[in-house]
Amino acid sequence: MPLPLLPTEELDLVRLDRQGLLSRLQTLALQADPSWTDFTLNYPENVILEAQALLLSMGFSSINERARQLSLALVTDRLACIRLTKPFGFEMTGATAAQVDGYFSMASGSAAAKVIEIPAGTRLRIGEDTYTTLSDMDISTGNIDSSTNTAENAETETEVFASDEVANIILQCSQSSYIDDTVSISASNGAYTNTDASGRTWKSFREMGPDDRGFIPMVDSNGILYIAFGDGVNGAIPQGTITVTYKVGGGESGRVEADANWQVLDQIYDEDGNPAQVIFTNPAKSTGGYDAMTVAEARIRAPIARRTIHSATINEDFESAATGVAGIARGALVTSEQWASMSEDVAYLYLVAYGTPYSDSGYYPPATPTTAQVSAVEALFEEGAEYPSLMGVALSVFAATFQSITVSVRIYKDSGYSAADVKANITTALQKFFAVADDDRAPNLLVDFGYKLLGADGEPDYKVGWSKVLNAINDAEGVREISYAANNLLLNGSRQSVVLQPYYFPLLSTITVYDEDQGGVAI
Repeated sequence: MPLPLLPTEELDLVRLDRQGLLSRLQTLALQADPSWTDFTLNYPENVILEAQALLLSMGFSSINERARQLSLALVTDRLACIRLTKPFGFEMTGATAAQVDGYFSMASGSAAAKVIEIPAGTRLRIGEDTYTTLSDMDISTGNIDSSTNTAENAETETEVFASDEVANIILQCSQSSYIDDTVSISASNGAYTNTDASGRTWKSFREMGPDDRGFIPMVDSNGILYIAFGDGVNGAIPQGTITVTYKVGGGESGRVEADANWQVLDQIYDEDGNPAQVIFTNPAKSTGGYDAMTVAEARIRAPIARRTIHSATINEDFESAATGVAGIARGALVTSEQWASMSEDVAYLYLVAYGTPYSDSGYYPPATPTTAQVSAVEALFEEGAEYPSLMGVALSVFAATFQSITVSVRIYKDSGYSAADVKANITTALQKFFAVADDDRAPNLLVDFGYKLLGADGEPDYKVGWSKVLNAINDAEGVREISYAANNLLLNGSRQSVVLQPYYFPLLSTITVYDEDQGGVAI
């Protein structure tokens, strides 16, 4: 009896790559047709073998990638990360929109002869970003300028869907760059919300009853909004026409400096309907405007948050909850255990925000949080809020106190490097060392609040290590070596580590580099 051409048992394909698959297919083809010995592209039939090998290889890659997305340590897809972390209450924060205060003026510089009406939603362009005004305003007769208005780096989108009235509907919106917490939804059976009656965000459909018109939003890595609805048992199924309104824009790229060069996109008219030419001026830079939380950041923060189940008991609970507010990079709860001069039953929560990323590395320097961010963190711990704190503990929330650190270093250069390039490389290395987060917004734990900097015994030693800073500089490209002189590396003017107060956070200040190849001249 002749042997079968095809295998009769399962094949072990775990270690079989595309070339191995193609080799097996060619062997099989040769068994079926002994005259088929030329497997080059001279014969079109060989394309079929190549295509089968490619398809199988793609299938293996897809299976492997899907397997990786099931592990928090390996996940790279934002939607997969949301699905992994949402069951234990972790929220991946989305992008927020920058806001800027400014006023409109007559482009001619002359007083308005009629009232100039400027409606809410007037669009302004700066570079590639669009801002819209948030309220109606006008330039009164006889005036050149309007009162101050706020414009937001956002545009409103509305999309309409037809419900097929089945369980577990998921809608995919069409516009990218969704801004967090801006979606509103209505269907033929009423308005839908992503919060319960107490104002808490729905964490899962298990929290909903059959009459709860709730939805859960998710945002992918491209900023596309997905909206999930319930199955009629956990969450009401939307009926008829579904109208979704949301905002797009935002992110860190939309931030603007003071006195930016604006273009007014919409035509403005006076009270008689005649066109009027106006300009927009912002005396101060914008506030807010943050990118969505990255998967790299979530991989680090989610396991910490897993220990916090809607309550705040230990230090990590407060700190993890605080970093759920957009733009907050780090938190430290300080009590009498960390700072002996504090009273019992008193706790101070200090916050560090993300600064504007460095242009070369994309790393984030620490920054002072805004008043709005501090207020948002305070609201988390109020009575009846999402993270009720311990009874009898007086909690206060503050912006972090920064300890400025100046760096002075004497170096020798590698061959072929200019002094300017070496200075730039050292600056980048120090910016990375003192950054609060890397370019993926994953926390940089080389620096932290004073009481979180530990010695060999695991107890706080409060030190920004002199030798660690030296190593960062020495590893910078173009540095041949650091001088052995007594003043080879000075931190805040001293050749020693910088000791922080328990609640201080280090902040890189001035950097001075001396070129010993040129007799110690400052670069």
